[in-house]
Amino acid sequence: MIVEEADIKLNFGIAISMVMKYADNVVKVYSTSVAMLLTAVVSVFLFGFNLTLAFFLGATQVTEIQFNNFLYCWNKS
Repeated sequence: MIVEEADIKLNFGIAISMVMKYADNVVKVYSTSVAMLLTAVVSVFLFGFNLTLAFFLGATQVTEIQFNNFLYCWNKS
């Protein structure tokens, strides 16, 4: 059982390292920001973490920028 969990973690680590190696810098920044947002939301439910106004403003800005970039790339192709 422990070996199977280690294999899964190893495969995820290799997959993430390949994405980070071959992705451009914009994708790296977006993936990091989305990971931080998801981690903060999960920590609210699991640990009772209180989010501040600055976090909400930053999260809104990051989400809006990502959405606008997606629309720009979608309309460009």
